[in-house]
Amino acid sequence: MDPSFFPLISVEDLIHLLEMPTSLADLPSVNEKFWVNATSSYDSLDWQRRFTKQVFNFIRAQASWLALTSPPTTDVHLLDYACGPGIVSLSLLPYVTSALGIDVNPHQVAEYNRRAAGCNLPLEKCHATPGDLLSTPPSPAFDSPEFDSFDYIVCSAALHHVDDPAEAVKRLAERLRLGGRLVIIDFLAKDTDIAPDEEERRQLNEEYRVRSHDNTHLTSGPMPPSQHGLGHDHGHGHDHGHDNDHSHDHGHGHGEGKKRHGPHGFKLDQMKKYFADAELADIDSVIAPEKIVIEGFGEWDGFMMQGTKNSALVELEEPIPLMR
Repeated sequence: MDPSFFPLISVEDLIHLLEMPTSLADLPSVNEKFWVNATSSYDSLDWQRRFTKQVFNFIRAQASWLALTSPPTTDVHLLDYACGPGIVSLSLLPYVTSALGIDVNPHQVAEYNRRAAGCNLPLEKCHATPGDLLSTPPSPAFDSPEFDSFDYIVCSAALHHVDDPAEAVKRLAERLRLGGRLVIIDFLAKDTDIAPDEEERRQLNEEYRVRSHDNTHLTSGPMPPSQHGLGHDHGHGHDHGHDNDHSHDHGHGHGEGKKRHGPHGFKLDQMKKYFADAELADIDSVIAPEKIVIEGFGEWDGFMMQGTKNSALVELEEPIPLMR
Protein backbone atom coordinates (compact mmCIF):
# COMPACT_ATOMS: atom_id res chain seq x y z
CA MET A 1 0.00 0.00 0.00
CA ASP A 2 1.16 3.48 -0.80
CA PRO A 3 -0.47 5.72 1.86
CA SER A 4 0.30 8.84 -0.15
CA PHE A 5 -1.43 7.51 -3.24
CA PHE A 6 -4.51 9.73 -3.14
CA PRO A 7 -4.07 13.47 -3.66
CA LEU A 8 -5.61 16.08 -1.39
CA ILE A 9 -8.53 17.43 -3.41
CA SER A 10 -9.57 20.98 -2.59
CA VAL A 11 -12.98 22.54 -3.05
CA GLU A 12 -11.56 24.27 -6.14
CA ASP A 13 -10.48 20.89 -7.52
CA LEU A 14 -13.95 19.55 -6.86
CA ILE A 15 -15.61 22.39 -8.75
CA HIS A 16 -13.23 21.76 -11.65
CA LEU A 17 -14.35 18.13 -11.70
CA LEU A 18 -17.99 19.18 -11.63
CA GLU A 19 -17.40 21.35 -14.69
CA MET A 20 -15.84 18.55 -16.75
CA PRO A 21 -17.90 18.01 -19.91
CA THR A 22 -20.17 14.99 -19.75
CA SER A 23 -20.65 12.52 -22.60
CA LEU A 24 -23.03 9.68 -21.82
CA ALA A 25 -24.72 9.25 -25.17
CA ASP A 26 -23.01 5.94 -25.97
CA LEU A 27 -24.11 4.13 -22.81
CA PRO A 28 -26.88 1.54 -23.31
CA SER A 29 -30.10 1.94 -21.37
CA VAL A 30 -33.73 1.01 -21.90
CA ASN A 31 -34.81 4.47 -20.79
CA GLU A 32 -31.77 6.39 -22.04
CA LYS A 33 -33.17 9.90 -21.90
CA PHE A 34 -34.32 9.41 -18.30
CA TRP A 35 -30.90 8.35 -17.04
CA VAL A 36 -28.97 10.90 -19.06
CA ASN A 37 -31.15 13.77 -17.86
CA ALA A 38 -30.95 12.55 -14.28
CA THR A 39 -27.17 12.49 -14.34
CA SER A 40 -26.46 15.57 -16.43
CA SER A 41 -28.62 17.78 -14.20
CA TYR A 42 -27.18 16.39 -10.97
CA ASP A 43 -25.25 19.57 -10.15
CA SER A 44 -26.27 21.91 -12.95
CA LEU A 45 -28.16 24.40 -10.76
CA ASP A 46 -26.57 26.86 -8.34
CA TRP A 47 -28.33 25.43 -5.28
CA GLN A 48 -27.23 21.91 -6.23
CA ARG A 49 -23.63 23.05 -6.53
CA ARG A 50 -23.87 24.76 -3.14
CA PHE A 51 -25.28 21.56 -1.70
CA THR A 52 -22.38 19.57 -3.18
CA LYS A 53 -19.83 21.94 -1.65
CA GLN A 54 -21.59 21.80 1.72
CA VAL A 55 -21.52 18.00 1.77
CA PHE A 56 -17.87 17.99 0.68
CA ASN A 57 -16.85 20.45 3.42
CA PHE A 58 -19.02 18.74 6.07
CA ILE A 59 -17.36 15.39 5.43
CA ARG A 60 -13.86 16.85 5.39
CA ALA A 61 -14.49 18.72 8.65
CA GLN A 62 -15.46 15.47 10.41
CA ALA A 63 -12.37 13.49 9.38
CA SER A 64 -10.83 13.40 12.85
CA TRP A 65 -14.23 12.65 14.43
CA LEU A 66 -14.40 9.66 12.09
CA ALA A 67 -10.88 8.61 13.16
CA LEU A 68 -9.51 9.23 9.67
CA THR A 69 -5.95 10.38 9.04
CA SER A 70 -4.23 11.74 5.96
CA PRO A 71 -2.28 9.94 4.75
CA PRO A 72 -3.78 6.73 6.16
CA THR A 73 -1.41 4.64 8.25
CA THR A 74 -3.01 1.36 7.22
CA ASP A 75 -5.28 0.04 4.48
CA VAL A 76 -8.64 1.82 4.60
CA HIS A 77 -11.34 0.50 2.28
CA LEU A 78 -14.37 2.70 1.62
CA LEU A 79 -17.77 1.74 0.25
CA ASP A 80 -19.64 4.78 -1.06
CA TYR A 81 -23.20 3.47 -1.30
CA ALA A 82 -25.75 5.29 -3.47
CA CYS A 83 -22.63 7.06 -4.64
CA GLY A 84 -24.06 9.28 -7.37
CA PRO A 85 -21.16 10.96 -9.19
CA GLY A 86 -18.83 10.36 -6.24
CA ILE A 87 -18.90 13.38 -3.92
CA VAL A 88 -18.34 11.24 -0.81
CA SER A 89 -15.46 9.36 -2.41
CA LEU A 90 -13.83 12.56 -3.63
CA SER A 91 -14.18 14.03 -0.14
CA LEU A 92 -12.47 11.07 1.49
CA LEU A 93 -9.73 10.30 -1.03
CA PRO A 94 -6.92 11.69 1.17
CA TYR A 95 -7.97 9.36 4.00
CA VAL A 96 -8.53 6.00 2.28
CA THR A 97 -6.52 3.56 0.20
CA SER A 98 -9.41 2.33 -1.96
CA ALA A 99 -12.90 3.58 -2.75
CA LEU A 100 -15.73 1.57 -4.27
CA GLY A 101 -18.94 3.28 -5.35
CA ILE A 102 -22.21 1.43 -5.92
CA ASP A 103 -25.28 3.03 -7.46
CA VAL A 104 -28.32 1.61 -9.21
CA ASN A 105 -28.20 4.35 -11.86
CA PRO A 106 -25.69 3.21 -14.49
CA HIS A 107 -25.12 6.76 -15.69
CA GLN A 108 -24.23 7.95 -12.21
CA VAL A 109 -21.73 5.08 -12.14
CA ALA A 110 -20.31 6.24 -15.47
CA GLU A 111 -20.04 9.80 -14.14
CA TYR A 112 -18.30 8.59 -10.98
CA ASN A 113 -15.77 6.65 -13.05
CA ARG A 114 -15.25 9.58 -15.41
CA ARG A 115 -14.44 11.88 -12.50
CA ALA A 116 -12.12 9.29 -10.95
CA ALA A 117 -10.30 9.08 -14.27
CA GLY A 118 -10.12 12.89 -14.27
CA CYS A 119 -8.17 12.61 -11.00
CA ASN A 120 -5.81 10.11 -12.66
CA LEU A 121 -6.94 7.41 -10.24
CA PRO A 122 -6.36 3.81 -11.39
CA LEU A 123 -9.45 1.65 -11.67
CA GLU A 124 -8.36 -0.78 -8.97
CA LYS A 125 -8.06 2.07 -6.46
CA CYS A 126 -11.24 4.02 -7.18
CA HIS A 127 -14.19 2.92 -9.29
CA ALA A 128 -17.95 2.45 -9.19
CA THR A 129 -20.15 -0.40 -10.27
CA PRO A 130 -23.92 -0.51 -10.87
CA GLY A 131 -26.08 -2.49 -8.49
CA ASP A 132 -28.39 -2.61 -5.50
CA LEU A 133 -27.19 -4.02 -2.18
CA LEU A 134 -30.70 -3.69 -0.75
CA SER A 135 -32.58 -5.89 -3.21
CA THR A 136 -34.80 -8.74 -2.04
CA PRO A 137 -33.56 -11.39 -2.38
CA PRO A 138 -29.95 -10.15 -2.18
CA SER A 139 -28.13 -10.26 -5.49
CA PRO A 140 -25.50 -13.04 -5.72
CA ALA A 141 -23.40 -10.61 -7.77
CA PHE A 142 -22.32 -9.02 -4.48
CA ASP A 143 -21.27 -12.23 -2.71
CA SER A 144 -17.58 -11.88 -3.58
CA PRO A 145 -15.02 -10.57 -1.03
CA GLU A 146 -14.73 -7.30 -2.98
CA PHE A 147 -18.11 -6.29 -1.55
CA ASP A 148 -17.47 -7.20 2.07
CA SER A 149 -15.37 -6.25 5.11
CA PHE A 150 -15.19 -2.50 4.51
CA ASP A 151 -13.53 -0.16 6.97
CA TYR A 152 -16.06 2.58 6.20
CA ILE A 153 -19.45 2.48 4.53
CA VAL A 154 -20.94 5.90 3.82
CA CYS A 155 -24.45 6.57 2.50
CA SER A 156 -25.18 10.24 1.86
CA ALA A 157 -28.56 11.92 1.19
CA ALA A 158 -30.15 8.65 0.10
CA LEU A 159 -31.51 6.73 3.08
CA HIS A 160 -34.61 8.91 3.45
CA HIS A 161 -35.80 7.56 0.09
CA VAL A 162 -35.47 3.92 1.13
CA ASP A 163 -38.75 2.22 2.01
CA ASP A 164 -37.29 0.35 4.99
CA PRO A 165 -34.33 2.36 6.31
CA ALA A 166 -33.95 0.17 9.41
CA GLU A 167 -33.39 -2.91 7.27
CA ALA A 168 -31.11 -0.94 4.95
CA VAL A 169 -28.90 0.06 7.90
CA LYS A 170 -28.69 -3.61 8.92
CA ARG A 171 -27.79 -4.70 5.39
CA LEU A 172 -25.03 -2.12 5.11
CA ALA A 173 -23.68 -2.86 8.60
CA GLU A 174 -23.33 -6.52 7.67
CA ARG A 175 -20.72 -5.55 5.07
CA LEU A 176 -18.40 -3.90 7.59
CA ARG A 177 -15.36 -5.60 9.03
CA LEU A 178 -15.18 -5.85 12.80
CA GLY A 179 -14.27 -2.37 13.95
CA GLY A 180 -15.55 -0.84 10.71
CA ARG A 181 -17.83 2.19 10.75
CA LEU A 182 -21.17 2.90 9.12
CA VAL A 183 -21.73 6.59 8.37
CA ILE A 184 -25.13 7.97 7.37
CA ILE A 185 -25.48 11.56 6.14
CA ASP A 186 -29.05 12.76 5.71
CA PHE A 187 -31.65 15.38 6.60
CA LEU A 188 -33.14 15.98 10.03
CA ALA A 189 -36.91 15.83 10.20
CA LYS A 190 -38.13 19.33 10.96
CA ASP A 191 -39.37 20.00 14.48
CA THR A 192 -42.73 21.10 13.10
CA ASP A 193 -43.15 17.81 11.26
CA ILE A 194 -43.69 14.28 12.44
CA ALA A 195 -41.18 11.92 10.88
CA PRO A 196 -43.11 9.42 8.74
CA ASP A 197 -43.60 5.93 10.07
CA GLU A 198 -42.42 3.04 7.95
CA GLU A 199 -45.75 2.47 6.20
CA GLU A 200 -46.11 6.17 5.36
CA ARG A 201 -42.53 6.19 4.08
CA ARG A 202 -43.34 3.30 1.74
CA GLN A 203 -46.43 5.10 0.48
CA LEU A 204 -44.49 8.32 -0.13
CA ASN A 205 -41.76 6.51 -2.02
CA GLU A 206 -44.28 4.54 -4.05
CA GLU A 207 -45.95 7.82 -5.03
CA TYR A 208 -42.57 9.23 -6.08
CA ARG A 209 -41.99 6.18 -8.26
CA VAL A 210 -45.41 6.32 -9.90
CA ARG A 211 -45.28 10.07 -10.51
CA SER A 212 -41.80 9.97 -11.99
CA HIS A 213 -42.35 6.99 -14.30
CA ASP A 214 -40.64 4.44 -12.06
CA ASN A 215 -37.72 6.43 -10.71
CA THR A 216 -36.79 3.63 -8.31
CA HIS A 217 -33.22 3.63 -9.65
CA LEU A 218 -33.32 -0.12 -9.33
CA THR A 219 -33.54 -0.65 -13.06
CA SER A 220 -33.71 1.54 -16.13
CA GLY A 221 -37.27 0.45 -16.86
CA PRO A 222 -40.50 -0.52 -15.07
CA MET A 223 -40.34 -3.42 -12.66
CA PRO A 224 -42.94 -5.40 -10.72
CA PRO A 225 -43.45 -4.53 -7.04
CA SER A 226 -42.04 -7.92 -6.03
CA GLN A 227 -38.64 -6.82 -7.30
CA HIS A 228 -38.57 -3.45 -5.58
CA GLY A 229 -36.54 -4.77 -2.69
CA LEU A 230 -36.14 -2.03 -0.10
CA GLY A 231 -37.11 0.66 -2.57
CA HIS A 232 -33.71 2.25 -3.01
CA ASP A 233 -34.85 5.59 -4.45
CA HIS A 234 -32.19 8.21 -3.82
CA GLY A 235 -32.69 11.62 -5.35
CA HIS A 236 -29.21 13.14 -5.32
CA GLY A 237 -30.45 16.49 -6.48
CA HIS A 238 -31.56 15.87 -10.01
CA ASP A 239 -34.63 16.67 -12.04
CA HIS A 240 -36.07 13.72 -13.92
CA GLY A 241 -36.73 14.54 -17.56
CA HIS A 242 -38.95 12.38 -19.72
CA ASP A 243 -39.91 11.92 -23.32
CA ASN A 244 -43.13 13.89 -22.94
CA ASP A 245 -41.16 17.02 -22.06
CA HIS A 246 -42.32 17.38 -18.49
CA SER A 247 -40.69 16.54 -15.23
CA HIS A 248 -41.77 15.24 -11.86
CA ASP A 249 -40.52 16.10 -8.46
CA HIS A 250 -39.80 13.32 -5.99
CA GLY A 251 -38.54 14.48 -2.70
CA HIS A 252 -35.66 16.94 -3.02
CA GLY A 253 -37.69 19.54 -4.84
CA HIS A 254 -36.04 19.21 -8.22
CA GLY A 255 -38.46 20.05 -10.98
CA GLU A 256 -41.88 21.61 -11.07
CA GLY A 257 -44.29 18.69 -10.80
CA LYS A 258 -47.86 19.44 -9.80
CA LYS A 259 -47.49 17.73 -6.44
CA ARG A 260 -44.33 18.29 -4.44
CA HIS A 261 -42.87 16.66 -1.36
CA GLY A 262 -39.94 17.84 0.69
CA PRO A 263 -37.36 15.48 2.15
CA HIS A 264 -38.87 13.27 4.80
CA GLY A 265 -35.90 13.21 7.12
CA PHE A 266 -35.13 11.44 10.38
CA LYS A 267 -35.16 12.23 14.06
CA LEU A 268 -31.78 11.49 15.63
CA ASP A 269 -33.25 9.07 18.16
CA GLN A 270 -34.98 7.25 15.31
CA MET A 271 -31.71 6.86 13.41
CA LYS A 272 -29.88 5.86 16.59
CA LYS A 273 -32.37 3.03 17.07
CA TYR A 274 -31.70 1.83 13.51
CA PHE A 275 -27.99 1.72 14.34
CA ALA A 276 -28.53 -0.05 17.66
CA ASP A 277 -30.83 -2.62 16.05
CA ALA A 278 -28.05 -3.28 13.52
CA GLU A 279 -25.79 -4.11 16.50
CA LEU A 280 -23.57 -1.09 15.97
CA ALA A 281 -21.80 0.42 18.97
CA ASP A 282 -20.28 3.79 19.88
CA ILE A 283 -23.12 5.56 18.09
CA ASP A 284 -22.62 9.29 17.80
CA SER A 285 -23.90 12.12 15.63
CA VAL A 286 -23.08 15.66 14.60
CA ILE A 287 -25.24 18.37 13.01
CA ALA A 288 -24.00 20.19 9.92
CA PRO A 289 -22.93 23.75 10.80
CA GLU A 290 -24.78 25.27 7.85
CA LYS A 291 -28.40 24.99 6.84
CA ILE A 292 -28.89 23.15 3.57
CA VAL A 293 -31.04 25.11 1.14
CA ILE A 294 -33.20 22.96 -1.13
CA GLU A 295 -34.84 25.04 -3.80
CA GLY A 296 -38.58 25.06 -3.35
CA PHE A 297 -38.43 23.73 0.22
CA GLY A 298 -36.27 26.19 2.12
CA GLU A 299 -33.66 25.37 4.72
CA TRP A 300 -32.94 21.96 6.20
CA ASP A 301 -30.51 20.71 8.82
CA GLY A 302 -28.19 17.92 7.83
CA PHE A 303 -26.65 15.38 10.17
CA MET A 304 -23.99 12.71 10.17
CA MET A 305 -24.25 9.61 12.35
CA GLN A 306 -21.64 6.92 12.81
CA GLY A 307 -21.59 3.55 14.53
CA THR A 308 -18.97 0.82 14.85
CA LYS A 309 -19.31 -2.89 14.20
CA ASN A 310 -18.16 -4.03 17.61
CA SER A 311 -16.75 -7.53 18.07
CA ALA A 312 -18.23 -7.60 21.57
CA LEU A 313 -21.71 -7.40 20.05
CA VAL A 314 -21.13 -10.09 17.44
CA GLU A 315 -22.55 -13.46 18.38
CA LEU A 316 -19.79 -15.99 18.97
CA GLU A 317 -19.69 -19.06 16.77
CA GLU A 318 -18.99 -21.23 19.84
CA PRO A 319 -20.39 -20.57 23.31
CA ILE A 320 -17.98 -19.58 26.05
CA PRO A 321 -17.53 -22.59 28.38
CA LEU A 322 -18.83 -22.16 31.90
CA MET A 323 -16.23 -21.75 34.64
CA ARG A 324 -16.31 -24.55 37.20
